[in-house]
Amino acid sequence: MHSFISLLYYIFKEAVAPALVGALMGEIVLIPLWRKRRREGAPFPLLQGTAIVLLFCYLGGLAAVTLLHRTTGVSWVQTHLFRAFGEAWNAFTLQVWLNPLLNIGMFVPLGVLLPLTVRPFRKWYWTLAAGAGGSLAIETLQYILQRGSADVDDLFCNTLGAMLGYCLCMLVVCLKEKRWKRAGACAALPALSAAVLAGVFITYQLQPYGNLADASAFAADTRGTAWVLECELSDQPGPSGVYWAEPFTKESCDEFALAFAKRRGVDIEGVYFDTEYYDNTAYYSDHSTFCIIVDYNDRSYRYSDYRVHPDLRYGSEKGTATEPELRAALEELGIDVPGTAEFIDEGRGRYVFRAGRVVEGDILIDGELVCEVAKGGVLYEVDNALTASTLHSEAAVISERAAYERLRAGRFSAADMFEYYAPEDIHVTSCELQYRIDSKGFRQPVYVFGLKELGSTVFVPALAG
Repeated sequence: MHSFISLLYYIFKEAVAPALVGALMGEIVLIPLWRKRRREGAPFPLLQGTAIVLLFCYLGGLAAVTLLHRTTGVSWVQTHLFRAFGEAWNAFTLQVWLNPLLNIGMFVPLGVLLPLTVRPFRKWYWTLAAGAGGSLAIETLQYILQRGSADVDDLFCNTLGAMLGYCLCMLVVCLKEKRWKRAGACAALPALSAAVLAGVFITYQLQPYGNLADASAFAADTRGTAWVLECELSDQPGPSGVYWAEPFTKESCDEFALAFAKRRGVDIEGVYFDTEYYDNTAYYSDHSTFCIIVDYNDRSYRYSDYRVHPDLRYGSEKGTATEPELRAALEELGIDVPGTAEFIDEGRGRYVFRAGRVVEGDILIDGELVCEVAKGGVLYEVDNALTASTLHSEAAVISERAAYERLRAGRFSAADMFEYYAPEDIHVTSCELQYRIDSKGFRQPVYVFGLKELGSTVFVPALAG
């Protein structure tokens, strides 16, 4: 089952019971209205009554999704407006785009039902106040009850969703009442929102390369930070070039994984052979002998041999192997390790074949392949992120010095970690040109900086522009 379907199923399942309780409360609320109309001899307002029941039903489900079924003990405040959209743009996968889009869609029913339930909400400012106020109440309760973050993006998306629902509802009402001018005004926000969303997706499709998923969605606040440079930086642009290895499609990934499984003697037609698809990955396993998880974009994968007993795989005593033995074992799996890859024994049965940006003509060999060896020299796990890609195009690259200025301006990955630690001083210990896979499968150059106070590295995109 795709992760998107699984998520929708989970949300629906968790919201059903509270929604039904809400619907029952709505029916109870209708009793006085029904009695009043009956005494007056007036017909019962069926549309309004239905809207009231649906509103209470919706509110019950909303409470369940946003407050009841949440992880407890977690509470923080996210103050960067449009961060969620930036993260969705960087990753450009359905899973990440769902975060802002579902937050918008979650409040659309509120904007539709309020004007049908209480007439004052046919004024846009009342519905705007209800959407913003309801979202603010939820965010505040989530923070107080430690059930997630108080997120300014959620507040924006929820309010936008309520207004989209209001506009769609009033558009239908105005068209029915033949108020054409008001109908045009009501259509403006939905049309503008659809145009902006379409523009984002069209822009992504037209740009030559993809986006870097780990890039920061916002600029870190580096004001007051003292930067200490402990490495030499060049003022000359770095080597240019963007490389390409065709990403897997669902079909080609299936072919690769099933061929891999057949080489291991796995019964891919067996009743216990499972396949699960996610945004950028696919999972294949028969739960007894074989498991492989494949990334579409960079064609990396992780293979586990379940036939090796857990005591051997996870025991304290690991196995040993020589480079020729591992190359032979990998060849049996259909894995050809480039001769330029460096062989590293990291100890405790862990061996690595590593190639650090080796360029041979128009071919870039980069990444590493990790082998885990159990007692007896049995290879039981392979994590292969060692890739060979072809030069796709020349591209202008900024200099190390220019990348450093972007770093000082806060435009680097892990900006949230920087703001969490809020260091007064930052010692920049190293700068190195590396390649990162983007959302379209290209390998883009980036400058990787070592920051002493963070105890890790961050990167700045190296492409000019």
